[in-house]
This record gives sequence, structure tokens and C-alpha cells, in this order.
Amino acid sequence: MAASEKLGSNFWRQLVATGVSNIGDGMVHAAAPLLTLSLTDDPRLIAGVSFSSMLPWLVLTLPAGVYIDRFNRQHLMIAANVIRAALYALITVAAATDSLNIWTFMLVLLGVGACEVIFDMTAQAFLPQIVSNNVLERANGRLTIVETICNNFIGLPLGAIAFVVAASIPFGVNGASFGLAAVLVFSIKIPKPLTDTDSLPTRNSFRSDFKEGFSWLWNNHLIRTLAIMLGVTNMAVMFGDAIFVKYAADELGVTGSGYGFLLSLMAIGSIIGGFLGERISKRLGVGLALIISYAIFGLVGLAYILMPNVWVIAVAVSIMGIAGTTWNVVTVSLRQRIIPAELFGRVNSVYRFLGTGSIALGAIAGGQIAFRFGIRAPYLASVIVGLSSLAIGGPRLYKEVQRYIAPEETPAPPSIT
Repeated sequence: MAASEKLGSNFWRQLVATGVSNIGDGMVHAAAPLLTLSLTDDPRLIAGVSFSSMLPWLVLTLPAGVYIDRFNRQHLMIAANVIRAALYALITVAAATDSLNIWTFMLVLLGVGACEVIFDMTAQAFLPQIVSNNVLERANGRLTIVETICNNFIGLPLGAIAFVVAASIPFGVNGASFGLAAVLVFSIKIPKPLTDTDSLPTRNSFRSDFKEGFSWLWNNHLIRTLAIMLGVTNMAVMFGDAIFVKYAADELGVTGSGYGFLLSLMAIGSIIGGFLGERISKRLGVGLALIISYAIFGLVGLAYILMPNVWVIAVAVSIMGIAGTTWNVVTVSLRQRIIPAELFGRVNSVYRFLGTGSIALGAIAGGQIAFRFGIRAPYLASVIVGLSSLAIGGPRLYKEVQRYIAPEETPAPPSIT
């Protein structure tokens, strides 16, 4: 394999850090909804937990992008993991001493979510600096596979089992996993600066930095269309995801360790998508792969409405996992290739604000819909919004993708001056 095609030792360190932290994260992914359900049965408060953890994507994403381009990205990732370790230690102590209430839980998860914004956005900007441009799809695919395996197939069942033993265990393990991940990220050695900020001219103001990133995204029709459509479907899917633990208990009769295993079954599609996302996009073409993925996002809610059966739901969401991972591998690689390196943090922050910030709004809306109209109603709303978005935006997305030239033939657009 040519040197330019190798992922390199720095990537493998990042991969191991991703795996370690996602085992702990997966344990919390299973345990947090169960802990929430033990603290309250109100669907509005259950959804409020998801809202608190996702609110930073709505509030912090835009300013975070500017600072990601200004500061050392490796240091930002380390700091985010260290702070998350400390916050999960607080939850561990509170859960172990029975002093945790739903409002404190929400507040701490708000801090965790803020660190997640910094880390996730920085990691996407960091990856192109530790692997060569022509292996981005492979690197993103490998990261997705490891993240999914560690999070869903190892972390989720372990988290559910550990929660049954003691509610504090999954949160303590997650805190330790973030501490170890911080050490692994610290061990990455790069011969050149992790960001190009040292060679960039001094920036005049936060406002001008932000405006530069926003203008670049808004003038790139492909990235803008992707961001808006992602925002709509993320909001719609979150209608149901925010109250899924209650849906699983009330409609499927699944609680405790069974809930963790159900989530693990749902992850099968994500694993397949991680392996096949690049091949699917090449076989179908990027445009068709994205349109089909988006259609699945809109249709999967029908299973929750019409066939509330454990195995039906597991299969349906496995299919959605294939679609979701295919979408992520393709679109993340597109952004990493198209957006100029010196603008990536700012442009990506606008993208994530539009595409991910809406999840917080979807969580709040989903809780209200479930409270007023029943536990299946959020999934009906998800189908209606998702398919309407596809009908309106799908043709535009396909048209913009068709203008995209093969990656190896496309130079990155010049930065805005």
C-alpha cells in the first residue's frame, strides 16, 4: 500500500481513543434513559433529559467553530475529555448516594453536551490532519465501525447489565474511559502544527471570523442543502427518540437489561453501513445513495406506529442504521474534502448548527406530542415531517450532488477573503 494510502499510527491512536470512550459512552447511552425513567415517568421530563444534552448543539456550535480554528485542536480534544470525566464522576457519586434528582441530572448532562460539541467538531477538523486526503472515506468508515461496535455492541449491553447491579457503575466507567481517551489523544505526535492558525494572519474580530465561515457555507449550495435537510430529519427523528425508553417500556414491554440488548440489536445496521457506506455511494452514486438514505429516515417511523414488536423495531432501525451510516460517511467526507482547512472549524460549526442543533428542538417537541397525543404520536409526526422534507428538498439535493465532480478531480474551493 502506498504511503499516501496508509492510515498511519496517529490515526490508530485516535481510533483506540474513540473505541475506549465509546465503550463508556455506550454504557451511559443505555443507563441514562433507565436512570431517567427511575426519576420520573413524565414524558416531558424524559424528553427534557435529551433536550439538555443536545441544547449545546443549538447554542454553542456557532461560536465553537471560530475557536476551533483559533486554538490547538489536540488541546481542545484533551480538555473536553478531561472535563467530561469529571462531570461523570459527579453523576457517579450522586447516583451512588441516592442524592440525584432529575433537574441535577439535566444540568450535568448540559455540561457533558457542551464538551461533546467541542470534542466532536474538533475531531472532524482534526482528522484531515492525521490522514491523507484520499483515504478520508476509509478513515471515517473505520471510525464509525469502531464507534458503533464499542458503543452499541459492547457498551450498551454492559451498561444495561451494570445499571441493574448499581445505577452508578455505568457513569463511573464512562468517566474513566474519557480520562483514558484524553491520555491517548495526548500521545498523538504530529510533525507539523495541529492547526494552521500559527501561519494565518491575525484575525480582526470574532464577528468577522464567524461571518467568513457562514458566508462560505451559504454560498456553497451543496453543503447548505445538506445542512438544512439534515437539520429537518434530525429534528423529526428525535420526536420519537427522545421518549423511546418509555415507548420500549409501555409498547414493547422492554426494560432494564433487555432495553440495552434491544439497542444493541438496532446497531447492526450501523456496522453494515460502516463497512459498506463507501461502496454503496460508489455503486448507486452519491446523489441516489443520499436520497434513498433520507427516504429511510422518513419511513422508519411507520414501524413504531403500525407494528410495535421488538423484532420488527430492531429490524427497522437496523435498516435505518445502514442509511444513517451511509449518509454520515459520505457527507462527512464531502465536508472534509471540500471545506478549506483554515475555514473548516467555522464552516463546520454552521453546518452542525443547522444539522444537529435542531435535535434539541425535536426532543422538546417529541415530549410534548407524546404527553398530549399518546406515545406513538411522535413517530407519526416524524414520518410526516421527514417525507415532506424529502419531497421539497430531495430534488434540489440530487441536482446539487450531480454537479459534484469526482473527489480526486476536485480541488478544494478557495477560501473567502
